[in-house]
Amino acid sequence: MEPEPKIDVYIEVLTAIVQRFVKLMGDPALKLARRVYGLKVDETGNVTSYQGDGMVIVQGLVIEYMALLGSAVLPLTQRAIGPARERNPDVKLPALIK
Repeated sequence: MEPEPKIDVYIEVLTAIVQRFVKLMGDPALKLARRVYGLKVDETGNVTSYQGDGMVIVQGLVIEYMALLGSAVLPLTQRAIGPARERNPDVKLPALIK
């Protein structure tokens, strides 16, 4: 039996955040995510790649959503990434969403 392919935890976290806001906002959430330097997002909200430090990209994404929606973004983000954090408790995340 082959081991499961290792999924980049930051892609999992970033996808969870983007898809949460796509459910809430629709296409504007995709446009905001695509403003984050180095972040690539497909039409369904799946993060396909990112360049640089994953933690910095997560922070940039959260800040983009906060610029529009304010601090209400933080609890929504924390809930969205909960399952990924449980599977990867050692993942480094910005202090903003810890």
